Amino acid sequence: MENTDQLDNFLALLIIRRKAFYRNIYIAGGLLFIAFLSTTGTLLLTEWNVRSIWLMGVLDVLFTINFMMTWARYQITHENIELLKNLRPRD
Repeated sequence: MENTDQLDNFLALLIIRRKAFYRNIYIAGGLLFIAFLSTTGTLLLTEWNVRSIWLMGVLDVLFTINFMMTWARYQITHENIELLKNLRPRD
């Protein structure tokens, strides 16, 4: 009995975390989209400077890594929720 209460409480906590990670995916994806647009706009509208190209490229890579890490955290939390749902005893 006590074990199922702990599983239910942990499941509720994971559901809250999943919603937070989903929100973070939207934020990271928006920043990534804005970074790609600004890189494209910078390259199309200004003179091609090697330093600015490298700087914008590094920023795009960092935003992409941030987005992928956020997506991975969301997927890990989602799979933990599925695991806990399968571990709970059926009523």
